[in-house]
Amino acid sequence: MVLYLTQDEVKQVLDMKSAFEAVENGFREMGNKAIEMPPRVYLHFPKGVLIAMPAYMPNLNAAGTKLVTVHPGNKKDYNLPAVQAKIVINSPENGSPLAIMDGTYITALRTGAAGAVGIKYLSREDASEVGLCGLGVQGRSQIMGLMLVRPKVKKVKIYDIIPEAIPPFIKEMKAMYPKTEFVPVKSAEEATRNSDIIITCTPSPTPFIKGEWLKKGAHVSAIGADTAAKRELETSVIKTVTKRVVDFIPQAFVVGDFAKPKEEGVISEKDIYAEMGEIVAGHKKGRISPDEITLYKATGLAIQDVGTGAKVYELAVKKKIGTELPN
Repeated sequence: MVLYLTQDEVKQVLDMKSAFEAVENGFREMGNKAIEMPPRVYLHFPKGVLIAMPAYMPNLNAAGTKLVTVHPGNKKDYNLPAVQAKIVINSPENGSPLAIMDGTYITALRTGAAGAVGIKYLSREDASEVGLCGLGVQGRSQIMGLMLVRPKVKKVKIYDIIPEAIPPFIKEMKAMYPKTEFVPVKSAEEATRNSDIIITCTPSPTPFIKGEWLKKGAHVSAIGADTAAKRELETSVIKTVTKRVVDFIPQAFVVGDFAKPKEEGVISEKDIYAEMGEIVAGHKKGRISPDEITLYKATGLAIQDVGTGAKVYELAVKKKIGTELPN
């Protein structure tokens, strides 16, 4: 039997702690070279794209594929979400599908968890002031991940190019984390200056963070740019940071944050300190001094989707949630 899980059912079993554990474990397996993860496969439709992301982690007994479609005009033309995703979890033993589940919520949480892994290993443990740029789905997930690994953060400065998005976001965050101050600011510069951690999670095509805004000891968590057409960091940021970490080097140099600086001759693969998996697995150190300016550039990996999906399947079976479909 195949277990089918709707988004509401996924939400019943998956929280940030579980997503973080799955993502961190996936990074560890990647750092130990114990995964199989071919490059993403793209199908280009007239109005969008379909992306297939398969992965297998033998030590975690997790295998499967995420299928995600991105059709920007969906809301207007068909009253559908712009991004839709499904994850199929397979048995490594016999190949049979074990589960088919909504992948949209999983993608949101696993991306927040990935940012949190970077914050855990690369930011100062005494970080108290954070700047957040971007208040969409990822803004919420990134704060959830942040507060899991840095629960003593005292202040989060909130910025978005849509001012109306700020009050409801702050209201929601204050309800979730009453001991933390959430403060609206009027620019990305104000969010960045004096911040110990800067989180960017926008679809911006134009870079908006400058290197001169970063203080000693800052950590930049760059989440939003996941295609060549998106870019959040000016080249000056790439020059300013003293430690550059990515999730997967081949993907990192496809997205705008690194692709453009590479074209300019500012950075190449040899300037990357590590992939995150190498740090999580203990093969390389994370932050080693309080004054380092660190950068984690996330692009999103299939091991994160499959690892989190396998965890959702495990929890759903245990709690007897979902609908069984015939093979």
